[in-house]
Amino acid sequence: MAADELLKWLDSPAPLRRPVLLVALDGFIDAGSVASSASMFLRHRWLADMIAEFDGDAFIDYRARRPRVVVDNGIVRSVDWPRLQLFTARTDGPHDVTLLLGPEPDMRWGAFVETVAQACKRLGIELAVTLGAYPAAAPHTRPVGIVRATNTLGSEAFSDIPGVTGYTGPVGAATALQAALVEHDIPTVGLWAEIPHYIAGSPHPPGALALVRRVAEALQIEVDTTELEAAAKLHLEQVDEAVAEHEEAVAMVTGLERLSDSEDDDDALPTGEDLAAEIERFLRSGSDE
Repeated sequence: MAADELLKWLDSPAPLRRPVLLVALDGFIDAGSVASSASMFLRHRWLADMIAEFDGDAFIDYRARRPRVVVDNGIVRSVDWPRLQLFTARTDGPHDVTLLLGPEPDMRWGAFVETVAQACKRLGIELAVTLGAYPAAAPHTRPVGIVRATNTLGSEAFSDIPGVTGYTGPVGAATALQAALVEHDIPTVGLWAEIPHYIAGSPHPPGALALVRRVAEALQIEVDTTELEAAAKLHLEQVDEAVAEHEEAVAMVTGLERLSDSEDDDDALPTGEDLAAEIERFLRSGSDE
């Protein structure tokens, strides 16, 4: 199937002002559900409208991502299918936004990348930003760190954010898309939130808040984060209470705080190999659930 057959447009999209594409795909690595939470928060805050939907049969393995059913009084009322969609939103800043949200494709990544690239051309996308999060040697008592990795055209985007120093290991479809968009002259930057590894398996509102703030700041768009700030505050209070009940947890967090505060101690920082190993452990733990 051609790219134009794999994406169904609901209508001809209206012209957008210097649009930026935000990509958040579920399925590979999103520690603390940070990227999915941040993207859904922005989608609802910006009142984004769906403009197109990908052919699920072409990209999604329904045995791995089974549809959910509602049965009421012995009657099948509805079936909710996994959906990979494009949304657009008008903003009060210099950029309008397109959001690519949904499950990471289980197959046909080449066709997926080409389909997204053609959609970017149709919409006039100036910049693509992928969102993610990984488990890191970081304490929950410090601000959530954000690092970036760009394609060869995106080095000027989010330039105040430190880059990933080194990583060799598995990647998701969003990173594959990031690399491929070079061929279509679209600068792309991946933003990664560093989530404390000991709580990376549970939703982490502080990480989502950190990503939302960095995106809004870079795109010069005001976003009301009051609701997310309250969720982040409550979450940290709950983690503090849980940690305080265990001496080993208190000692671990104290050690991570020293690590985080040792700005000049390069030997204390995790290496790319350490990061890869931590990600693999995170993925294994998720598959065992």
